[in-house]
Amino acid sequence: MAQSPLPHRSRRRPSLESRARHADDGSDSDSPAPPNPRIRPSRAVRRVETYRESSDESPAQASTVESEASSEEVFLCRGTRSRPARSEESVHSSHTKPKFTSTGRQAPAGSFSSYKRRKIQTSNVQFKPAAHSEIITPSPTSNQRFLPWQQLPYEVLASIMKYAAYPLYGQASRSNPSINWLCSTSLLCRSFHEACMAALLYRPPLYPAWRAHGLMRLLKEDPATLVTDYKRKIHYLDIEVKQLLLRKSGISLDDLLSHTPLVQGIRLYSNHDDYNTLIWAQPTAQRLNWSYPPQIFERLDKDNIKMRSFEWNGRFPTALETLETATRVHANSSFSHLRHLAFLNLTLPEKTSEADVVKAHSLLAGALNRLGELTSLSFRNCAVLDDVATMTLPIGLQDLEFSHCSRLTSEDLEQYLRLGGSSLRTLKLFGNQSMSLGFMAGFRQSCPRLQTLEVDMLYIDPTSYRDRDPLYDELLPSGPPSWPTDLVTVSVENLRQLSAADAEEFFASLVDSSEHLPYLRTLNIKAILKGAGWRDRARLRKTWLARLQDVFLSSAEPFVTKISSNTSPTVSQRQSSRIANTQFKKSSIRMNAYERDATAPNPVQPRCEIVNLVISDQRPAQDQFHEDDFLDDEPSDDGEWNGRDTETLSTGYAW
Repeated sequence: MAQSPLPHRSRRRPSLESRARHADDGSDSDSPAPPNPRIRPSRAVRRVETYRESSDESPAQASTVESEASSEEVFLCRGTRSRPARSEESVHSSHTKPKFTSTGRQAPAGSFSSYKRRKIQTSNVQFKPAAHSEIITPSPTSNQRFLPWQQLPYEVLASIMKYAAYPLYGQASRSNPSINWLCSTSLLCRSFHEACMAALLYRPPLYPAWRAHGLMRLLKEDPATLVTDYKRKIHYLDIEVKQLLLRKSGISLDDLLSHTPLVQGIRLYSNHDDYNTLIWAQPTAQRLNWSYPPQIFERLDKDNIKMRSFEWNGRFPTALETLETATRVHANSSFSHLRHLAFLNLTLPEKTSEADVVKAHSLLAGALNRLGELTSLSFRNCAVLDDVATMTLPIGLQDLEFSHCSRLTSEDLEQYLRLGGSSLRTLKLFGNQSMSLGFMAGFRQSCPRLQTLEVDMLYIDPTSYRDRDPLYDELLPSGPPSWPTDLVTVSVENLRQLSAADAEEFFASLVDSSEHLPYLRTLNIKAILKGAGWRDRARLRKTWLARLQDVFLSSAEPFVTKISSNTSPTVSQRQSSRIANTQFKKSSIRMNAYERDATAPNPVQPRCEIVNLVISDQRPAQDQFHEDDFLDDEPSDDGEWNGRDTETLSTGYAW
């Protein structure tokens, strides 16, 4: 019997639907099954772990744990990028085999980001898509407070920025990191931008030349295209002459003044002016072939700019030419309201004729007499200031400073203070080699309104080899000083030519005047005794430091605001009686102390915040080094060597 031919079969590969079966189907039929609509979670999760023991859980607690297991949970990961989903077997294997770091410790869980996932359950539960998951962020604690800095007034923010950033330059025009800090802080918000730009441009950094050129380009732009009107924020100009005006790569001072309509002060200086940087360059070794151009003073009069502060430097080019220019310019209308004036490097050559000295005195007197509103006067490195020039100083000043004036004596200063010292508020005396403290015998009568006294007897004389020695024999030739009543700050450092007996008289004058010093807040004294051994110095330090602190140092604790709680604990009757007895004892102690203070010859005025006393025999130097200058940044110490080297040899240093 012939067989019929088989029908033609398609060579097409069967679909996956015909091969799909249910896991729990026990039939052997090959009928195709519908696809399983099972949704796979976006990420695999781990099982809920609990630390409760089985014996401690009640059936209710167990049901609670099971219900919590089916709820949403927050897990932490190490990164912020999404990772591919893992199978459930890999999740269980990761739990059974914890990861270890290279040091052998178990790797901690990540703590940089959080996301929400659901626990995989064996039951057929419809899962939500991962796109609808919410990110849970921890809520801040109740004690955490964020100050609204950006809501502070403009004037307050500008003052804060100035206090935090100034000074912008250090010695020899070395810029401080505060310049970059102001620029970066200004990018936080609009209010910070205005305040930081006000602090930065109040006295803009112009050194080196590339900063000055950048500022000039900014000032020449149209104010309508800028966020801030930078021209109206510049009030003072500090210009280094050699780098910014003398060289070809510098800027035009007249052009700069034309774009700063609100400028109030100009300071033209050299990097060699600071005694603390280059001693050998003082005072005539670095003369510059540059003088004050008349165009800048014409520009001030043309733009109606009123100067409030100005500094004349005798280095450009000589002291006589500078005094001649100052005498002529002070008659202009732009200098009629000048309040702060400083003279620098007014030193005549050694072989100067008597006629030039007389001319210098007359020019100085003429320059000062034209300023009717002057309140602050400063002389730094001015050897032209002597007994004749001191009598030409104006009367009615509030701030007076003499720094490194080698010919100024105590008698000259005392003679001026008798006439013009009644209005002084601040007196600063730094490095005057010929001046003792003899003028302080009648200090209370000559300067009754003085509030700040700063004296430093560290001497620097570039023309002499023995530049550290004073040119007087006795520090207190007229007896112990008398102290004005309104003093707030007293800082006297490097007292020279002082014996132990004179030092005790100096300290005793402060203690005796304590009842007349109700406003004193800072007391700083550093004395260098001559002819005293270390035992005498230790005795004086131990005796007088304790006595000065008892008399002047305030023992009051700083005020701390405490948040009172609504719920106060109940005080028992025994505890309340004990507290009452303690308060009664404290009040009786205070009353006894008050009675002792009332009968004491010197009433105590403990109101000072700082009381410092240093007594030594060191020879003063320009740069003094201490132990901290020779230590590493981080203290390091090795254990005692046992005679065997356990570490491998290295090529580095042993310290």
